[in-house]
Amino acid sequence: MDTRTLLKSLVVVCAVLGALPTAWASSASKAVERDYVMAPAAPARQTVAEAAAKSEGCISCHTQSDTKTMHVNPAVRLGCTDCHGGNADVSLPDGAAAGSAQYAAIREQAHVLPRYPDDWHYPSSANPERTYTLLNRESREFIRFTNPSDNRVASLACGACHQAVIEASIRSLHATGAMLWGGAAYNNGILPFKNYMIGESYTDDGQPSILYGPKVPDELKDEMEAKGVLPYLYPLPTWETVHPGDVFRVFERGGRNISNLFPETGLPNSLGLLQRIEEPGRPDIRQSNRGPGTGARISVPLINITKTRLNDPLLWFSGTNDQPGDYRNSGCASCHVVYANDRDPRHSGPYAQYGHEGKSISVDPTIPNDRTGHPLQHVFTRAIPTSQCMICHMHQPNMFMNTYLGYTMWDYESDAPHMWPEEQQYPSDAEMRKTLDRNPEGAAPRGKWADLEFLKNVSELNPELTDTQFADYHGHGWNFRAIFKRDRKGNLLDAGGKQVADDDPEKFKKAVHMSSIHVDVGMHCVDCHFSQDNHGNGHIHGEVALAVEIGCKDCHGTAKTYPNLYTSGPAALEGGMDLTALRTPDGRRRFEWVGDKLYQRSMLDPKLEWEMSLVKDTVTPGNPSYNPIAARSKLMSRDTANQSWGTDVPAGELAHSDDNMECYTCHTSWTTS
Repeated sequence: MDTRTLLKSLVVVCAVLGALPTAWASSASKAVERDYVMAPAAPARQTVAEAAAKSEGCISCHTQSDTKTMHVNPAVRLGCTDCHGGNADVSLPDGAAAGSAQYAAIREQAHVLPRYPDDWHYPSSANPERTYTLLNRESREFIRFTNPSDNRVASLACGACHQAVIEASIRSLHATGAMLWGGAAYNNGILPFKNYMIGESYTDDGQPSILYGPKVPDELKDEMEAKGVLPYLYPLPTWETVHPGDVFRVFERGGRNISNLFPETGLPNSLGLLQRIEEPGRPDIRQSNRGPGTGARISVPLINITKTRLNDPLLWFSGTNDQPGDYRNSGCASCHVVYANDRDPRHSGPYAQYGHEGKSISVDPTIPNDRTGHPLQHVFTRAIPTSQCMICHMHQPNMFMNTYLGYTMWDYESDAPHMWPEEQQYPSDAEMRKTLDRNPEGAAPRGKWADLEFLKNVSELNPELTDTQFADYHGHGWNFRAIFKRDRKGNLLDAGGKQVADDDPEKFKKAVHMSSIHVDVGMHCVDCHFSQDNHGNGHIHGEVALAVEIGCKDCHGTAKTYPNLYTSGPAALEGGMDLTALRTPDGRRRFEWVGDKLYQRSMLDPKLEWEMSLVKDTVTPGNPSYNPIAARSKLMSRDTANQSWGTDVPAGELAHSDDNMECYTCHTSWTTS
């Protein structure tokens, strides 16, 4: 089958069958029929009086707010219904007590009510646990009411000022997940294309959709393709409609063949016909004679991608909101509205003091501070902690941001007596389901961390542990252990390379924790990855590396030149972005030269700044930052006969030229992948 025919077939499969799981899922809960009216889009400009009128009834209950408009800038003029919809003409009468029938009646008149109240635990305002695709089934009016920044409604609530960012964001890898779906599809034989073509996108009413990028002039198509820009993405075909790949035949259970039917897997031979036994995983030289989705035969790679899409939701859906490290909302609020997920200040900065159970510190009297599933405050922020990024970027558990923070998946053996029951556990089916719903690892139902309260406090075991230290985040319900510098015999090493005694009670404080130097100086993800890296540049990308705007040399320079503070990464626009124009939330310059030193200021801590390490200084003899080892590696000539090195080697003759080798080829935190 040629590419054109295959693409047409895929479009038909996606268009006809892509919506079926959504329809089937609707039968799991009872919908309430309501007459919805979408509120007008929020205006770009209005008077103070006009904005106040749209909040008049709301503030009779919500008497205090962290920031009335969600924006800390007082110049923003918005009323409650501009963003959320609802009815601001209804007010709570004096003397009506919270919890009374009168209070409930007024609330019902003022609020937009959900189509699936049971799934939302209405009237609770907390994010429910594991909503999966509920947002695709719910009414847009209620979605806007509960989260105006959701991708399905953000254009109405935020588009007057931020439409370009919204359009870019829904095409970014944070929303499409094209790198996961494309890589899994090619590696597992679902599609024969290395150029990715499937990703996540939905229509306003929650149906899977084809996502198109901006139109590219014909004369630029080759250049854009070289930069990894994709013209479109198709939705993921449903797992029961695609032929299984041979590589996963080992998952089949085998069965009995009767005549020319596919093997039975659970039915007795009621007809008494002669049967031929088929071994598990066979036939191994051809496809069996079943059709897609028949005889309990399904595409294992596709169902795994689908499960990952639900357990590791991207920006189109809320987090699972069920354990530390998984609390967040959807859309813009996925990042810009902070939740309490991690008590480690290195990961959460100033938010660490508020715990890791997704509880609120809001001054709004209607928001309970003792229940999980709430953001910290009713406010947008650019001071986004690494712990917020980790909610999505913790998978796979032995790479991505785990290595940046110096952790990897627990090996199920280190300090095992603290993590496993003394006696073998035999949980019931119901107990296993309860645990596996929030943690899909097979060992979880039998470990102590099956108990959510134990899981929350795993890091508090650290003072008692002898073999490892645990992180305080637990995305998926998993446990992550710290990686320390060791010699070839496994002995802990300190910063000077000296062995740390295994019986030293301070050994984990003395040994080098293998986190990134960026973490060690107090940096968070947002200190390197600016607006475009987080929102995208408006084009569709399939590869993470090609979607990045920033480059190491933009801040650190090269062996030959100091940084010019313009972005130069693969996704940087022509000429790059001027880093000197960036400001912290409190208005300070993020990058500033002071004499011959370059300083960067923290996005989270107004009191924190650090001097940038400049590569040219480290290779220049006589400079206080000179490092002969760094100079040898960076200034080594390609002339293998003489093995010369030094500042007199021309840039074009360098063995490790900046044009041919990325800095992180060598300079990276340890990684297992």
